[in-house]
Amino acid sequence: MTDTPWVNPPKNPPVQCIKCKGTAVVLTKAAHPETGELQWRLTCLDCRVAWPQDQHGGHPDEYA
Repeated sequence: MTDTPWVNPPKNPPVQCIKCKGTAVVLTKAAHPETGELQWRLTCLDCRVAWPQDQHGGHPDEYA
């Protein structure tokens, strides 16, 4: 395998789900369940749990 100097490896590991630890995670904008304000949230495509982006690592069932 040859090294290509123009390909930069990612500096941070991929985001992991807070419940199942999978990496099939998408970022979407959705309304907060209590305030109705739009905010960015992460959603796991494997177990369907979702959590706010700014609180990565929060309680798994907070936005499920």
